[in-house]
Amino acid sequence: MHHPEALEPIVAFLRGLGLEVAYGERAHHGFLPGVNIHGGVIHVDPDTLAGAGDLLHEAGHIVVVPRQCWPRLGTDLQADIEALVAEGTGPDTSADPRLIVAAKQGEFMSQAWSYAATLHLGLSPDCVFFPGAYKCTRYEGPHPLAAWLEQGTHYGPLFLARAGMTGFSGMFAGMDDNGLPPFPQMTRWSVN
Repeated sequence: MHHPEALEPIVAFLRGLGLEVAYGERAHHGFLPGVNIHGGVIHVDPDTLAGAGDLLHEAGHIVVVPRQCWPRLGTDLQADIEALVAEGTGPDTSADPRLIVAAKQGEFMSQAWSYAATLHLGLSPDCVFFPGAYKCTRYEGPHPLAAWLEQGTHYGPLFLARAGMTGFSGMFAGMDDNGLPPFPQMTRWSVN
């Protein structure tokens, strides 16, 4: 596992946010090795986990969804979020805009959120952006996604700022001012 020393601080952080984290066999057959979601609970198997930061990435997908929807999230987070959007669409009601953003921009938001969380915890972004993560194996210097976040050219911070979780930063700093400290500082760790 990449960065095993980061596992317990990450688990403690996630639990502090109100996310449930459990160890055991339910961690298998998820999108990423050694981590899976069942009913909004993050299950982890440290023996098969590729990197401790993968927990932050999966948590990033959950926290951009309204808290009351967390128990409805499972292995296929994208399909679950899209189903939640569809349920709220009808002649008398519209889908929660936070769910629409999570369905369309959740991957970017999760990448940025997990990056900010590593900095908040005093960990290296390498625990999320390790060789092979996000199917990137050939690069020099920092992982390309980490570089885009550091350069302010990644779209994730924009959508986190629009959700009121952080301030606008990087190439998006001039777009708006929500009065919050700029990314990677986070004012809130979940949309509600």
